[in-house]
Amino acid sequence: MRTLEPAPPSVLDPSTGAPRIGAYRGPLPRVDLSSLARGKLWRLFHEKRWMYVAISADPLLLGVAIADLGYLCNGFAFVFDRAEARMIADRTALAPPFAGDVNDTSGPGHLARFELGATRLRFERASRADPYRLEVRMGDLEISAELAAADAPPPISVVAPIPGGVLNTTEKRALLHARGSVRVGDTRHAFERGLGGYDYTHGLLARRTSWRWAFAQGHAKGGEAIAFNLVEGFVGEPECALWAFGDLHPLAEGRFTFDPDHWRAPWKLRTADGALDLEFVPGGAHAEKKNFGVVASRFLQPMGTFRGTIAVPGRGTIEIEDVLGVTEDQEILW
Repeated sequence: MRTLEPAPPSVLDPSTGAPRIGAYRGPLPRVDLSSLARGKLWRLFHEKRWMYVAISADPLLLGVAIADLGYLCNGFAFVFDRAEARMIADRTALAPPFAGDVNDTSGPGHLARFELGATRLRFERASRADPYRLEVRMGDLEISAELAAADAPPPISVVAPIPGGVLNTTEKRALLHARGSVRVGDTRHAFERGLGGYDYTHGLLARRTSWRWAFAQGHAKGGEAIAFNLVEGFVGEPECALWAFGDLHPLAEGRFTFDPDHWRAPWKLRTADGALDLEFVPGGAHAEKKNFGVVASRFLQPMGTFRGTIAVPGRGTIEIEDVLGVTEDQEILW
């Protein structure tokens, strides 16, 4: 089983300028990749930053994304109802770069924003003592929530080389205490005991990038809070992790089996070593297809529930049933 070292004080070695490649326990330091870029035009097409926020407030699953692509800004938000096995809100917005940005830190001082007309998505944390604050207004969809990090287990952070690009940095965190409300039309839902998590990514990436991803948060049959982040491709094994028993545990790389043409059929997810063996049952999906010639994407993110087992060395096997989360199949030319 691989181990995770403490997160370094900087992404680049201050004496050599070389990236500190590895997977770490703890938050990323501030990320500045300007010294690795290959000119302004190259950086425009290769530097990508995003913040993805997920809140499990059973029976609801909320997802919000803000992506700063350099030449474009993209934002979306959805609400999935497990009890009805359907999406009750799904909103997307695309705008020029001045409408939004994601800054260079995931911790205190973090800000991700998308603001265009009446559309507003904002996720921020002022200081170490403050919770993260999420605000969304997209038509008849409004979300207001706080995610408290004080008692949450540590995040997993990764600094990884990217073939065809240069470097990617990412921080995944889960099991933050979430409270707030969501309004869709005339219907309002309030929650006090939700689970929140995020994916902060900032990299100099390859123009053509693809991956499969899964993220879920909930409670195991034994009652303990659990979450996992699983990926196949892209960064791969370094960012695969399980949060359980109040701690962070690394996982092997994921293996996803599904039919892209029939995504509503159950998906099979395993790790390369077989420690994780899950079935995912989709109930809805956020999907985007874009083709602007030099920029094109195929993005599918189903949401639904997971069931199965996860073996944790030294702690036994966790059994889960109806845990809310998402999977993702993405291929993009950016």
